[in-house]
Amino acid sequence: MSCFLLVACQSQNKKTTFIITSEQIKHLSEQDIEAIGAQVCVESDKRSVIANENSRLNKKLQMLAQTLPKKINNIELTYKVYLNTDPNAWSTVNGCIRINSGLIKLLNDNELQAVLAHEQAHIALKHAIKSFRLAPYVEITNKDVVILVKKEVAQQYEFEADHYALELLMSRSINPIGLVTMLKKMPMHSTINTTTSHPSNIKRIDRILERLGTK
Repeated sequence: MSCFLLVACQSQNKKTTFIITSEQIKHLSEQDIEAIGAQVCVESDKRSVIANENSRLNKKLQMLAQTLPKKINNIELTYKVYLNTDPNAWSTVNGCIRINSGLIKLLNDNELQAVLAHEQAHIALKHAIKSFRLAPYVEITNKDVVILVKKEVAQQYEFEADHYALELLMSRSINPIGLVTMLKKMPMHSTINTTTSHPSNIKRIDRILERLGTK
């Protein structure tokens, strides 16, 4: 990520904030945005407690990841488990996928495969890159990336990711009903860097069941 692209602001609590303006966004390549995603992932890993490679949780995650593509858009996918009770999962454009231990404990294997497929979908469909392009500005702090997109756009991305995940699971002979049962258990499922409302889980479930022809 090139420093000249960013305007820095310092708040009273010493949190550094970088602003990428809409004009600067126009000059960002996909590689630039991937580099920002990579930095987000690195910083998040530094702040988090990561499960040991030989832990049961990590072995389970890696085993389930083997049932799905290892690369998306020629990007190598990487997985880690955060020791965090919050049931959450997120991904970044550079192939970083992170799953909280609380989510692994909440879901069964089939449902976790659905989560991984959904996160792969966001990467495959380049939702983060599209969000950058649509945003009036992007705010980067030492803790997060804030991308403002319209509520309707963010919700459409979730529906698209569900559809992609559905097709991916079926192509791998994995029961796609995990998408439904996963959503029934989760309060929210999202990428890390989109700060708009998601569609309700009920709406997402309805669309998945319609595509499965079970409604």
